[in-house]
Amino acid sequence: MAHVPTEAEIDRMSEDELEAYLDGTFAGPGTPHTPEDAARPTWLRATGARAAYAWLLVVGSAIGIAASWELMLSEITLLREPLSSLACDINPFVSCSASLDVWQGNILGVPNAFVGAMAYAVLLAVGLLLASGARLPRWFWWGLVAGTVGALAFIAWFVTISVTVFSALCPFCMLIWAVTIPMAWATWGEAADQGHLPLSQGAAARLSAARWWGSGATYLVILIVVLVRFWDGFVGLIG
Repeated sequence: MAHVPTEAEIDRMSEDELEAYLDGTFAGPGTPHTPEDAARPTWLRATGARAAYAWLLVVGSAIGIAASWELMLSEITLLREPLSSLACDINPFVSCSASLDVWQGNILGVPNAFVGAMAYAVLLAVGLLLASGARLPRWFWWGLVAGTVGALAFIAWFVTISVTVFSALCPFCMLIWAVTIPMAWATWGEAADQGHLPLSQGAAARLSAARWWGSGATYLVILIVVLVRFWDGFVGLIG
């Protein structure tokens, strides 16, 4: 029996899936639409994505690259002039100097910002491909999911380091966190929508619907941690 999509599923369909639905060949999210797709191994089956997700990657990655670039320029300035005052050093609690020339800011032996800029460049290219109607194989979607899980794990670790070791928040880092969080949640929701995750249709729909709630909850957790740690300092600055 052919799958009858709900109105919510129709709203989440990519252009390829919508065309398949109108042609009467759509069987469900992530289902191959052509004999060629069906003949491929599962991990090679490809789908597109909604335009909203594609443009979220494009815009978020562009902001991430810009923030990473500013961090790299700040680190170069600090290496050349260790006593210089950086534009990102706003006050004792919002400052980037403490997080640059330390091992936590250079985990792979190069500035984290350099690694981040490369990662965002990849996501920017992926977003542009999806926006142009390209379809990505399942293994690539798995890579996107794994990469964004790793990105959020790194953010959680760096937030912890910022409040416990640096006792300061880097403004450009916070901008990177702000764009990465919704990109990660949207990637998980989109992968679930397209049938690339081992989830039931109900679970996939719930994960897709939770992408913005999840982003908001993640922001809230970070905000609470920051307020608890720096409340006295912020009050002192205001007073």
